[in-house]
Amino acid sequence: MTDADSTPPAALAAFERQPLPAGWYYTDTSESEHQHAELQRELPPGHLLYGVPVRTIAWRDGASDDVLFQRLDDPTRFTVVHLTWRGRTEVDKRFPTVELDGSFQHFLDEEAPWNDLAPEGSPPVDDGRAE
Repeated sequence: MTDADSTPPAALAAFERQPLPAGWYYTDTSESEHQHAELQRELPPGHLLYGVPVRTIAWRDGASDDVLFQRLDDPTRFTVVHLTWRGRTEVDKRFPTVELDGSFQHFLDEEAPWNDLAPEGSPPVDDGRAE
């Protein structure tokens, strides 16, 4: 995917009109279906998203298996899940790992330190890296 894929069409929901943090990309239909199917395969009873209707929103590029899902029962709630890609139901409800669960702004705020972004109205984050 190209960087252009991180900026979606204006016809989408308000949060989807925002650029995503560096390295994150809105999914196309094929990716969305593939990642959603894998999530459903992996979810064991007791997992935060077990039995919860979700839609795939975005994925992180690179060596990460992180995917951003939106809850359909509460559209203001988003969950970043680290898929295992085992292709079967996990036996431990801690997997696939939930990296974040909250609002879309919470997602942006959590990604800010790792992407040299600052949450709106916040001072720059000192992540300890020397310039």
